[in-house]
Amino acid sequence: MIEELIHRKKLTPQEEIIVQYIHQHPDCIPRNNAKELAQLMFVSPPTINRFVKKLGFKGYHDFQVTYIQEHMMYNQTKERRIDEKSSIQDIIETLPDIYYHVFMETKKLTKTESFVRTINYILQAQQIDFYANDNNYAEVQSACLKLSTIGIRAQAFNTVNAAYLEAIKPSDVLAFVVSHSGNNQTMINAAYTLRKKRIRVIGLTGRLSPDLELICNENLYIDSYPHHFPFNIMLYGLSIHYIIDILVTTLYFKKKRS
Repeated sequence: MIEELIHRKKLTPQEEIIVQYIHQHPDCIPRNNAKELAQLMFVSPPTINRFVKKLGFKGYHDFQVTYIQEHMMYNQTKERRIDEKSSIQDIIETLPDIYYHVFMETKKLTKTESFVRTINYILQAQQIDFYANDNNYAEVQSACLKLSTIGIRAQAFNTVNAAYLEAIKPSDVLAFVVSHSGNNQTMINAAYTLRKKRIRVIGLTGRLSPDLELICNENLYIDSYPHHFPFNIMLYGLSIHYIIDILVTTLYFKKKRS
């Protein structure tokens, strides 16, 4: 996640020095506070703080915690790597371990109170709309099918339909907007348009960027760590399915009891 955030930003020369030092000394973040790290890098503490905030963190401590978690995750999963040298047997043996890790990392991101509120929003709505594009669109189509099997109306869009929005009653609709990075501009624009129409919006997003989550009424987080996997979109899909299945399973039993 942090590496992807760095690649997305245009760094100043001093920030390039910070990145280079971290790459050369990966243990420097867990062992040092911002002031100590600045002394090691021959930069000022405010430069360190500006750098981590540029990446989207609240401050150095927030960055440090995330870095340590990713460092630990890397050490836990580095033996479970799939690449061009992997045999079919390697893939058969390794995929379940990677899948399990994705589910566990997604579980760590879950907040029970967010799911409780989201379940209540779904039960109050007459229509559930999902917004996603690219590979995520296939995932939300699956979500619509799952919801329809328990009697909840749901449909998928890959862009905003202005005529549709004019025809609906905003309080009848709950919208989910999906972006694993959180900075898909089409989805950010969709969420903004929906909020302007007074439609309640749930973000289904990773934590690579706060852009989408800041617009949404509520956010459910997916795992956006690459896990040493060559095509990570499969893993993002697993994370999305896990969250949708939590919602669908809970709704199924709530509707059964009512």
